[in-house]
Amino acid sequence: MNIDIRIVKENCERLDVRFRDFVLAAQIDKTTPEIMTLSTFELLYLLKMIRKERNDMYHYMHVFRRAGEESNDFKEAEKESGQDYMYFTKKAFVVENIIRTRLGYVPERITESYLVKYLQNIKNDKKTGPMIIRKQRKEKKIYEKG
Repeated sequence: MNIDIRIVKENCERLDVRFRDFVLAAQIDKTTPEIMTLSTFELLYLLKMIRKERNDMYHYMHVFRRAGEESNDFKEAEKESGQDYMYFTKKAFVVENIIRTRLGYVPERITESYLVKYLQNIKNDKKTGPMIIRKQRKEKKIYEKG
């Protein structure tokens, strides 16, 4: 069996979970292989940002379509916002698929409280002890009254 040397641990150590507790908007424009290197927490945060951008583009597209009914001045803006909407939709699909392979599902809603709880679970996991298999039972201590 081949195992990546980076995940081999010694002395009963646990794997380190690498993550940043923030995501930059510029990461939306990264390629799929670059996005795949992000931690699951970063992906969740990125998906939250992408969904917001996608929602905003849909709103702008709708506003420009309505404005275009009155004047042809907004047709180009409607087209651009529609292209941006498609771009963010495709990015959302990519990130959702990566998250699905890692978690087994894609959260329907990603709120700040969801992300805080997820981050807290990661930090709490670091408090778990080393990976040790006991070879003997712990003996119960019997205290005598005296």
